[in-house]
Amino acid sequence: MKFTKLNRTIHTWISIFIAMPLLLVIISGMFLLLKKDVEWIQPSSVRGESASTPIISHEQLLTAATSAEPTKGMAWSDFDRIDYKTDRGMVKFITADGWEVQVDTTNGSVLSVKERRSDFFEKLHDGTYFGDWMKYYVLIPSAICLFTLWITGLYMFIYPYVKKASNRRNKRIKAQMQKS
Repeated sequence: MKFTKLNRTIHTWISIFIAMPLLLVIISGMFLLLKKDVEWIQPSSVRGESASTPIISHEQLLTAATSAEPTKGMAWSDFDRIDYKTDRGMVKFITADGWEVQVDTTNGSVLSVKERRSDFFEKLHDGTYFGDWMKYYVLIPSAICLFTLWITGLYMFIYPYVKKASNRRNKRIKAQMQKS
């Protein structure tokens, strides 16, 4: 089998193998690219009263955050993460099930309570939504296959130009030999 034919066969079968994982990464990646622009994906950060040093205590921040319905009765350890946005004068309390409560660091008022879907799309994008097996046994092999597709595709793109140049050179040499 010629190398060019083998190259095309490899390219075709690898494309079929990685189609679904690649589609998952592409679609989730598009959502992640838009997360700061689309409120449905990730709530925009609301500015607090003042961007100066927080003047209320951590306990007051927690009390304000847990006054919202999705976070009622939660403790510090129940939150997935807590982001201090000092330049905006607020704190984001983010739950594991996708809720975000933004609290003003100056007066302790709740600025926003919205569902946050960007973390879901991040988990889809890196495969952790399905478990570590997806990352190690599907996405990493797909990345290796995608790199192979890149190489085989590059070869298929460049080969005709190299072949054409070689044919022209051979014709020139043949014409020179006939003249001699």
